Amino acid sequence: ITVIGISVAYYNGQTSSAYKNTKVWDFDSFQDNTSPPGFSAMSTDQDKSWMVKDEPNAPSKPNVLAKMVINDTADYHAQLFPDSPTVSSANITLKLKIVSGQKAQSAGLLLRFIDHKHFFVIMAASMANRLSLCRQTPDYLICNYDKNITITPGEWHTLKALLSTQGIAVYLDGKVVIRANDQNYQSGDVGLWTKQDTTAYFDDIKIHYNIEK
Repeated sequence: ITVIGISVAYYNGQTSSAYKNTKVWDFDSFQDNTSPPGFSAMSTDQDKSWMVKDEPNAPSKPNVLAKMVINDTADYHAQLFPDSPTVSSANITLKLKIVSGQKAQSAGLLLRFIDHKHFFVIMAASMANRLSLCRQTPDYLICNYDKNITITPGEWHTLKALLSTQGIAVYLDGKVVIRANDQNYQSGDVGLWTKQDTTAYFDDIKIHYNIEK
């Protein structure tokens, strides 16, 4: 019964028409080398490292949001959206390009973010050629869902997450890679994530959702 329920939830969530509200960020209305309004306050970094960049091959020209390397020892960097809806069911898509990194080349999507000890994160790791869905707890980062898949650095990939009350489905470049029957953290905010010294670009971020009652 659980398998049937979660499969139906994934199927129903594949079209944006199931949702009444949409948030879109394409960063094209901001100036090059600036931080979008409100973004610095919602970042784990004290220095401004999430910047709008002019990118010739941006999925929507001319700009992307770039996570630039700063001189710190943080294991990860998180950027929440200042006006992110708090959702439990949603269809979230974005374009992602991993540019560089010496220690790590890993970037992705924060889901159901409650605080820095309670959230989900989708990690796309190009060095390991692995896509993971992990859950942060107060004590551990638990990665129960890993799939080996090619994530080519320097190329744009489409990442998609379907959230329902039964679980989370993760797509890469149009193909479902992970189905997780994990019902922890039923609602929360949405954001971006990178690991250690990863430089990554993000564009065309869309959240289709219904307002939570």
